[in-house]
Amino acid sequence: MPLDGSKSSLRGAKFAACIANQSNSSIIGLNIISSTRFVKPSSALRNQTRLKSKEIIKQAETITKKNNVSFRGMIKVSNNIGKTIVSFAEDNAIDMIAIGSRGPDLEHELFLGSVANYVVIKSKIPVTIIK
Repeated sequence: MPLDGSKSSLRGAKFAACIANQSNSSIIGLNIISSTRFVKPSSALRNQTRLKSKEIIKQAETITKKNNVSFRGMIKVSNNIGKTIVSFAEDNAIDMIAIGSRGPDLEHELFLGSVANYVVIKSKIPVTIIK
């Protein structure tokens, strides 16, 4: 479950938690920090970015706990968020990707959402898009 803090991402967490509860599955929540934000930033900015990522993971964990679902949150840094999601899912034998349709900002809200679109096209694993 990719997590970016957007409204559709958190709705995705609720959807994934319901599905996981019904199928006795667990969830891995993956927040990916764009490495472009890490190009020579101050250590204060890096810390602020990591704290924001931890907060996003915590929000999803709260949602999954309400549904009695096992949850593990992870944070990664990448220059290609969509590719990282697809690779992570394939490398970790993930059964389904539940992804929000739009990102947290205008840059990621164009059309379907550039990351969601990439994941749908490139993933060999079933993808559910949450609006």
